[in-house]
Amino acid sequence: MRVDDIDGPRSVPGSADAIQRTLDQYGFEWDGPVLMQSERVERYQQAVASLVSRQLVFDCGCSRRQLPAGKIYPGNCRHSRVAIKSLPADYHRADHALRCELSGQLEFTDAIQGAQKVLLERDVGDIVIWRRDNLVAYALACAIDDAESVNHVVRGADLLGNTAAQIAIMRALNLSVPKYAHIPVAIDANGDKLSKHSKAQPISSMPPLKVLITAWQVLGQPNLHVNSIADFWKQAIANWQMTCVPSVRLIST
Repeated sequence: MRVDDIDGPRSVPGSADAIQRTLDQYGFEWDGPVLMQSERVERYQQAVASLVSRQLVFDCGCSRRQLPAGKIYPGNCRHSRVAIKSLPADYHRADHALRCELSGQLEFTDAIQGAQKVLLERDVGDIVIWRRDNLVAYALACAIDDAESVNHVVRGADLLGNTAAQIAIMRALNLSVPKYAHIPVAIDANGDKLSKHSKAQPISSMPPLKVLITAWQVLGQPNLHVNSIADFWKQAIANWQMTCVPSVRLIST
């Protein structure tokens, strides 16, 4: 189990413990100690240094107002390459971010969404790997942790767009790339993703077995007849069929 707690200013005290309690309530199990991203900053700094040595990193002082909203980064600061000799462990230039240049064609096969072909400079652009507020960016941290501790990534189809950038980082660092499966994202009657932002009811306050069965059905799996969470997991593991999962990106519940 991994807790993505790299964004300290936005982390709510006690939320990590609450997540673990909810997962336990739903019968999830994990091996070994819980991995906290906030404890791996040094590893992420090493990854930045490695990307710098490959001349892929540049210093970016562009503000959001200077960049076209909703569009690929135009490469304004590509000329400002970072030299390895100027990158100590705590490197950070005030009010600047570090971006990694991504270019070329990248292909991968998603177990649910099928073959994906991405032209990095057109579809992804140069991504931020170290933020202006001196925090590691999500894309870099997750790329490193997934490559080093995960062999299968199963997540919502709304994150499919992030996958190419993370794979590109892994390959640039000669890391192993896991296999991916992006499942449909559940939406409400208004077409909004079920999340805290849409004020959806948290699953910690809902009956676990009922929620698990509903999720199982939404993912197109065969009917189960279960009376307990333990029985659900026993049957679900034995009867899971990846080929039955709908390949749509959004699905009404």
